[in-house]
Amino acid sequence: MPVVTAPIGREALVRRQQYWPLVAAAECRHGLPPGLLDALVLQESGYHPGALSPAGALGLAQLMPDTARSLGVSDRLDPLANLDGGARYLRAMLDKFGSVSLALAAYNAGPGRVQAVRGIPANSETPGYVRNVISYWLSRVHDDQQALRASAKLLGFATTAASSQTAQ
Repeated sequence: MPVVTAPIGREALVRRQQYWPLVAAAECRHGLPPGLLDALVLQESGYHPGALSPAGALGLAQLMPDTARSLGVSDRLDPLANLDGGARYLRAMLDKFGSVSLALAAYNAGPGRVQAVRGIPANSETPGYVRNVISYWLSRVHDDQQALRASAKLLGFATTAASSQTAQ
């Protein structure tokens, strides 16, 4: 599991260790940049599967009821379904806006608000949210090769040190 240099609590790190394989698999399945969903989940819920926001978002990826329904997620407390739905929604926002910053803003504030202001809404939450997620993401994915090796190992494609040196 990649390291995070940003300050997060011990409990969140323990939970992250438990759920990281599901997050990495969802990132791969939905073609997300390595580590982006991980960073989003750190920000959204601190990897707490029962996290509930004041607005009604629930679970690891903090899905709102209507968003979950539109994604076919019937149980927002099911970690696998919640993460898969969050990954699909993030992928849709990346495809729609073509920018990580705008996709994250849309994930947080809604795509309609991002479209209306043609950028990151200047509300009390979204600019900081985007900054935090990107900071988590950049602090853990500082080396593309490291991220690729971690994904390959997770998926069972990692080679031994001896055979990888021979291949070079």
